Amino acid sequence: MKLLVLFGLLPVVFCAGGLMGGKSNIPNPEKNVEIMAATNFALEKLNGLLDSDAKMTNVKIVSAQTQVVSGVNYFLTIRVQYGADVKECNVVVYVQSWTNTNKMTSQNCIDLKASKRSLLGGIVPVDMDADTKKAISFGIENFNQRSNSMFRSQPLKISNVSKQLVAGNLYRFDADMQETQCRKSQDNINKGFADCPPNVKGLRNVCKFTVLQQAWKTPEWTLTDFKCNQGGLLGGDGHDLCHLDHFTKFKTDFNKNYETTQEEKKRFKVFCDNMEIARRIQDVEKGTAKYGPTIFADMTAEEFGLRLNPKPWNLNIRPDNMLDADIPQGQMPTSFDWRDHGAVTAVKNQGSCGSCWAFSTTGNIEGQWAIKKKTLLSLSEQELVDCDKVDQGCNGGLPSQAYEAIMKLGGLETEKEYGYKGYNEKTCFFNKTEVAAKISGSVKISQNEDEIAAWLAKNGPISIGINAFAMQFYMGGISHPWKIFCNPTKLDHGVLIVGYGVEGSEPYWIIKNSWGPNWGEKGYYRVYRGAGVCGLNTMCTSAVVN
Repeated sequence: MKLLVLFGLLPVVFCAGGLMGGKSNIPNPEKNVEIMAATNFALEKLNGLLDSDAKMTNVKIVSAQTQVVSGVNYFLTIRVQYGADVKECNVVVYVQSWTNTNKMTSQNCIDLKASKRSLLGGIVPVDMDADTKKAISFGIENFNQRSNSMFRSQPLKISNVSKQLVAGNLYRFDADMQETQCRKSQDNINKGFADCPPNVKGLRNVCKFTVLQQAWKTPEWTLTDFKCNQGGLLGGDGHDLCHLDHFTKFKTDFNKNYETTQEEKKRFKVFCDNMEIARRIQDVEKGTAKYGPTIFADMTAEEFGLRLNPKPWNLNIRPDNMLDADIPQGQMPTSFDWRDHGAVTAVKNQGSCGSCWAFSTTGNIEGQWAIKKKTLLSLSEQELVDCDKVDQGCNGGLPSQAYEAIMKLGGLETEKEYGYKGYNEKTCFFNKTEVAAKISGSVKISQNEDEIAAWLAKNGPISIGINAFAMQFYMGGISHPWKIFCNPTKLDHGVLIVGYGVEGSEPYWIIKNSWGPNWGEKGYYRVYRGAGVCGLNTMCTSAVVN
């Protein structure tokens, strides 16, 4: 089941309040992805203990608590349908993500008197497990087979998904269907909007599907009912993300000019595809972030990727002389921001060169130099792009390797003396007599986010790697995307943590990016703190300035 796969990937640290090591109540547990994953894992284990072919189904979560130990304990009270009976089970699931440990450590089930609502055959909401996705795909393909259009339709949105246990499984769902630019053919069956862009003048239908699954029959799946009402053209109501007015505003906001009509049409299609991706990220956003038309909204994934490392960073690379950082002990401040203490230069712009690693490195050294020497300097990224022969300039690099290169070169010049070009120059123009800042070593900082915060508050901004998937469309707020969108092991962007804080009940990091001040929150990115979001805690380093 997909939920079980997700369970191994999801964050396992909660900041829900309460005593350290105590249990934390989770409100609205059925809306919490981590709790749902733990519940599905428990249900699978409970069914594995049964002697009969009957299975427990139709889960309702009565209560859920978490306890941070060396990992996380999930204390769950769930009600399940077992034949004609209803059982209430108290289970404990233990997870230790860094060792891929998932196990049910305790379980106790008692029989309850079945109420009318909980009887076998009740309609219940379901998550997107493998069978549910098959039911939806089956319904969509049947819609296309029965449609009179020459072009495929794809769902813009799936909603109101439910499952009913009858003589088989009866799935119901609503789909907002949009005609694409791809003709109906076997080759296009599994293509999404990225490969088959929506036809902005094509038909749009709002449909209700009912699909029956009977595993013992051939065929297994049957479309028992579907009804559609034709909707307006895509964007015709003035609210759709792909409306032409939105694209016009985007062009005005970011001073976008295209040389030909053909190029403008191409960019509009890319914009439409990207706004659909942004909507999907927004739909499952766990924080307060808003995603939408940023300056990069007309770029393809390949074009946007030029600003990132072409290959994910290797988390195992570490120079021999890089030491482990000493973590300060004692209570750390509730919030801290090095921008308020003169240790952060203005937001810079790397352009279309994949030199993020160089900006992350210089940002860290700028902070260390300002704290130790009481002088804030804007240091040269172009020196690293041209002269660091271990890294690959606009084709990517690692801060840990850049520290080594800086020590071998003898230091960094200022931005003024060695200005940024945004491309690989064939010659290194480093002038040792112009060196403005030197470093004596580097340290690797803990992956524990409390320890990262403690080190930052005492010592200065930290160079980090992050998965930048959600950043292309980030407009502001505290970003907390699902791990399925933002794999923490695939770091492809170098940035700088300059502080941390809390907004309401949401703890966050303050991250300086290198995409100019018109991106994000005036060039900054706030990310949820405490769950290893997008791998931001896995490659934290700093230079050492004596």
